[in-house]
Amino acid sequence: MNKKSLFVALLFAATTSVSAQKLSGDLSPLKGQKEVNVVINFSGMLVNNQPEESHIEFFTKNKTEEEKEQFLSDWNVKMREDAYVKLVAEVNKTVAQKGFSVGDFPNAKYTIYVQVININPGTPMVTNSIMKADVNFVKTGETAPFASLKYNKFIGRNTSWVSNTVARIAMLFGYLGENIGKTTSKNLK
Repeated sequence: MNKKSLFVALLFAATTSVSAQKLSGDLSPLKGQKEVNVVINFSGMLVNNQPEESHIEFFTKNKTEEEKEQFLSDWNVKMREDAYVKLVAEVNKTVAQKGFSVGDFPNAKYTIYVQVININPGTPMVTNSIMKADVNFVKTGETAPFASLKYNKFIGRNTSWVSNTVARIAMLFGYLGENIGKTTSKNLK
């Protein structure tokens, strides 16, 4: 293998890594469920290890009121909505074979609760987006998880190829959903 091929192989391996900890707890309560609620909590989230407000301030300074409104709409609404849609779609691709679906089901018996701790949106053509998050499986209305996954450095493979920040973050959540779905499916045998 020549040096260029080796470099490409190592780069690919580095950009597709997942640092999910082993599932702690037991997912057996999900057996027999038809619907499972999903909540993504962005409150208290850091962006590039800084308070989210600093990120917003940095990207809105020196902008017109119209540009600020557009940024805030993209960041506070579109990014969150797209992230939710992508995560749910990818979880459902895998768990449907287990007989249930996930989504906005507030009356479901169980909830998958995603607490976003830090997001690095990445840089186009340079770095992939990265997330730190805790995923807890809880009985709806309760706070103590019966199972959880910790993602200390979850890397969105190939997200650096996307120039739009909101789209990169949504892709990252899609990959997270894929991982949650596979982990859930694997542990519900």
